[in-house]
Amino acid sequence: MAQPKVFVCGVTGTQGGAVARRLLSENVAVTALVRDPSSPQAQSIEALGAKLFPGNFDDSSALERALAGCTAAFLNFRPDFNDWTAELRWAKSIIAAARNAGVKHILYSSGFAVNAPERLEHWDPDSVMAIVLLSKQSIEKEVRDAGFNYWTILRPGNFMANYLPPKVIMYGDLPQSGIWYTALLEETTLPMVDEDTIGRFTSAAILNPTKFTGQEIELADELLRPEQILERLSATAGRQLKAEYMSDASIEEKKSNPFILGQFAMRDMVQFVDMDKVQSWGVPMSSFYAFLERNKEFVKKTYQQAA
Repeated sequence: MAQPKVFVCGVTGTQGGAVARRLLSENVAVTALVRDPSSPQAQSIEALGAKLFPGNFDDSSALERALAGCTAAFLNFRPDFNDWTAELRWAKSIIAAARNAGVKHILYSSGFAVNAPERLEHWDPDSVMAIVLLSKQSIEKEVRDAGFNYWTILRPGNFMANYLPPKVIMYGDLPQSGIWYTALLEETTLPMVDEDTIGRFTSAAILNPTKFTGQEIELADELLRPEQILERLSATAGRQLKAEYMSDASIEEKKSNPFILGQFAMRDMVQFVDMDKVQSWGVPMSSFYAFLERNKEFVKKTYQQAA
């Protein structure tokens, strides 16, 4: 098999950055598009050996340059709240460019519940969350039907990185007040995932495509309730954090907030993961403790200085 060369979406972000770093550590060549090659995030990835090209996913010529000679492509997208059609459009553009470039393996990092969102107790097909999930569902179909030699879909759970900047903004003023006002229930169990685990699974799939082709894998490192999350976060931050659970009336008042609606829908998202199945792949797993230890200084800076 030819030495892999991988086009990675979003290398300056959480997922793409973790995937790129893992691949580069395995001596796998990485290419990517970046809007600003001079940004600190871009330069840090470039310093590790990634080949970066200026451009965006709507730039077909930039995609052609970045995908030239690639054997695999890793797709992941953040919703564009100003353009709900963007994710699917980008996916189609990259898939077309990848096919033209002779890419053999397409991988897509989707999300929990994307395959069957109607199973969620609080599923609302007219909500903002539905727009996001159904867009990702359409991308999954594009990946399956694109005709590549190999395809793999990963569905990560609740990101551990959500509790650090910039993502922690979705939890309101948690770093400042020390209180997590949440639409989750006290007994809610969240499937937590470390972005490094996504990197390891992606690398494993690229290096052994026949094992992972046609697979749709829900990813979680461990299952934690809100109180357990805050207990671990408090111990690392050196500051007591607590949760306050919103009433149904409060949730109704804030239903225009996509983050609150997302938490409401996440109350039973754990149903989508089988931890024994995740572990059966033989890919090393992480934990929230390990994530917090790795980011200890950032955790302290986020929660101590904010207070």
